[in-house]
Amino acid sequence: MFLPFFLELKAAKVPVSLREYLSLLEGMEAGLVDYDVEGFYYLARAAMVKDERHIESFDKVFAHVFRGVEA
Repeated sequence: MFLPFFLELKAAKVPVSLREYLSLLEGMEAGLVDYDVEGFYYLARAAMVKDERHIESFDKVFAHVFRGVEA
């Protein structure tokens, strides 16, 4: 389900690996966030962004991939 998000991050040159992707999935499976876009944003950012220089690119990809989800 989150594979397109992962692939878009890679395309945007955010250095994410399979390990970060699996960490995100583990967090979701553990129930760290349920039905909360803001909570999911912070979980995904914590799991996938390892250098603050990439936060802006992450934000752009997140906004693109998950636009309209709150509705």
